[in-house]
Amino acid sequence: MLNWGSEKKSIEQLRGGRLEGLHWIYETYSQRILNQCYRILLSREQAEDVLQDLFVRLPGIIAEFRGESSLGTWLYRVAHNMCLNRLQQARNRNKLEWENIEALSPRGSGASLELSDLLGKALAVLDAETRSLLWLKEGEGVPLKELSEIFKLPEGTLKSRLSRARDKVKEYLEKESRVENV
Repeated sequence: MLNWGSEKKSIEQLRGGRLEGLHWIYETYSQRILNQCYRILLSREQAEDVLQDLFVRLPGIIAEFRGESSLGTWLYRVAHNMCLNRLQQARNRNKLEWENIEALSPRGSGASLELSDLLGKALAVLDAETRSLLWLKEGEGVPLKELSEIFKLPEGTLKSRLSRARDKVKEYLEKESRVENV
């Protein structure tokens, strides 16, 4: 459970030039941000690089946090933008190498491995921003209001995008299911 006192104290420490608060923020948000970055970049190495870059930069950019949203929402937005910038730079240089899609959590049986791989491939059909949106909503359970702050879009627009994304993933999974049954 999030401790608002610890969050506020950590922010104040960082703003005061003391790095003690960085540890609490990292422990609280790093895994969720890593998951978000992975869903956008489809590369664990790239996601870890963005996470590291974010936390290296955080003491210098914490002054930009105005408190209009939660710290978590702001961090998601910063990480989201860093990922999209990384993808754009990679496209411009044509050097991004996509890793095999792998789940961040440990896998169980062969059946769950196949399902996880299939779901990962279905998500890869979506563009990076839509993948991020769907992951934050379904994987992290981020409320629509918070997503609206992260993506700077009205809730209605996000609902439409989520619906289209779910339909696209469902369509891909149904198509793959038909191929396997042939």
